[in-house]
Amino acid sequence: MTSDWQRMRTTFRHGNLVEALLDAALARLEAAGADSLSLRELARDAGVNHRAVYRHFPDKLSLLARVAEEGWKRLASRMQARISERRRGEASAVASGVAFFLFAREHPSLFRLMGGPGLSTAGRFPALSTAVDQTLLILMQGFLDAGTDPKVAYKRAVVFAAALQGVTLQILQHRYRVSPGKVEEEVAQICKMLIKGLR
Repeated sequence: MTSDWQRMRTTFRHGNLVEALLDAALARLEAAGADSLSLRELARDAGVNHRAVYRHFPDKLSLLARVAEEGWKRLASRMQARISERRRGEASAVASGVAFFLFAREHPSLFRLMGGPGLSTAGRFPALSTAVDQTLLILMQGFLDAGTDPKVAYKRAVVFAAALQGVTLQILQHRYRVSPGKVEEEVAQICKMLIKGLR
């Protein structure tokens, strides 16, 4: 059976090679994991010489950073959509936390890449850092709406995100067993517990 990333070549529009390579990388990532990402293989998927790829991504780490950046942007959009109709304050923070989990469940390989240690090179990828910060600001807003001082709210958002990442991985790896029909409710309850503990 042909994977999605193997079919990408016929759909590429070379007017935007970076976008095409990013789409291919995201498809490969979910199909076969981060180890499957290779600049030469992506060039082959796109039907271009690998030198064209190196003009945009000088090395694999740069590619991974761009993929992770896109992941954080998509996560932020998912969270924003989830909280748009919720009340402000704790309800908003809980809704964003549930969206955080749902995104990870739908894109497990991307989620692991986004939070993995391999992209912690401080200052090398400012666009990635900005995307992470924008996502944290969405989590932070719930604490701000509850009247928390901005400096404290930022720290709480970071701790909340880190704890939620850990819980999410435990659920995805089936170490924390929750029935599929109740997982959203369980994650919401965990978010409430975390928020209460951070007050």
